Amino acid sequence: MKKSLVLAVCFVIFFVSTEHGSDVLASIDLSDNESSTVLVDGKQETLYPADKSGKSEADNTQAPKEPLQRGNVANNRSTEPNSNCSRGLLPNANTQNDGSQSAVSPSFSRSVGTIPIYRLYNGITQEHFFTSHVNERDQLRIRGWGNYEGVAWYSPTSGDVVYRLYNPVLDDHLYTRNWNEVTYLNDHTDWNYEGVAFYSESMSSLPVYRLYNPSLQSGSHLYTINPTEVAVLTSQRGWNYEGISWYASSQGEQSNDDYNFLNVRNYNQYALGAPSGCEGASLLQALQYKGAVTNWNLTQFLNTIPKSSNGNPNNGFVGSPFVENSWTYSAIYPAPLTSWGQRYGNVQNISGSSVDSLLNEVKNNNPVVAWVTVNFQPIRWGQWSFGIAANNNHAVTLDGYNRSGNQVHVSDPISGSYWMSRTTFESIYNARKFAVVVR
Repeated sequence: MKKSLVLAVCFVIFFVSTEHGSDVLASIDLSDNESSTVLVDGKQETLYPADKSGKSEADNTQAPKEPLQRGNVANNRSTEPNSNCSRGLLPNANTQNDGSQSAVSPSFSRSVGTIPIYRLYNGITQEHFFTSHVNERDQLRIRGWGNYEGVAWYSPTSGDVVYRLYNPVLDDHLYTRNWNEVTYLNDHTDWNYEGVAFYSESMSSLPVYRLYNPSLQSGSHLYTINPTEVAVLTSQRGWNYEGISWYASSQGEQSNDDYNFLNVRNYNQYALGAPSGCEGASLLQALQYKGAVTNWNLTQFLNTIPKSSNGNPNNGFVGSPFVENSWTYSAIYPAPLTSWGQRYGNVQNISGSSVDSLLNEVKNNNPVVAWVTVNFQPIRWGQWSFGIAANNNHAVTLDGYNRSGNQVHVSDPISGSYWMSRTTFESIYNARKFAVVVR
């Protein structure tokens, strides 16, 4: 009888209730206190004592940062960077011209081919940037300059010249087909002529419209073939219509299927005195990207965090985001974080989603708060009063992806903003699949 009782105590089977409502069958082998294990989602994992990690682990490990990989993207130009160009590439910067609208003989003014014109957007300077060069587009991506928005339109490979100017004071570009405008701005203002940007169809085919926003310094001009975009910006956003700038060969594909980078703000939880505030920092980063609570700092925001009354992060934040110790599970899980975020914006709990689903949200310019581990170290499960939880719990804002390089981008409240392997992100995220999106 005693032997049977001992065997019964040595092996315990129970269920762990996860945040997104599913039950994970878990078993703990208690026969050896130094090597107890837990079965989570069919995998045998080591179960550690309750011991919340913090700054020591952050300081003694490294985030899996990577440079932006260019993957298998083929360059359609053989040009090399021009150090004299403000954006790094403009192979036609030294092109000679006689002041006319066409850089070629009129007999060749009609195009014999087309090339894509890529559109990027910098949320800091608010500039929309256009280039026909894959090298230049990819260099800007690597630098984290802004968000790639796809192909704006297709341009002929010859025809009427569209010139490009750069203003170093405003950190802005201007595109025009009017050589008189180029010479005046270059000679009398801070605008510098950079050369031929691309070409316009000589025949009136598909108009590219020019808009101006008098309230902006950088990014005050926009070029688009989309009449709906023109209508919305002029009727609701303070933009003025300035007419047709030039003509495109055909429609573009404004798509970010392969790449998107939201470039959300980054708050450092340790530098700002919130050593346990990763979830709140990640939520604030996402909310501010969407234009909410932009005048709040991290401390102000964390002072409104809902608290748990029973030490369970499923009910609110445990402890204080401004305090860190190993015996308090200082964290908040998706359900209460969602309720908190809904005070300020459209925040939804999407826990249980695949990484593909998270990236689809990012594709739609919706940042995602994802629960991971400190510096993406292997998850360490601990037995806490409310159940099994990750001792090295952490949260980041997922705000970008680069499919050709198999990468994602995160804004990490501990280690900053960086690209990393999607495979690494997925392996850590999938252990719990806790996620909240801000739309």
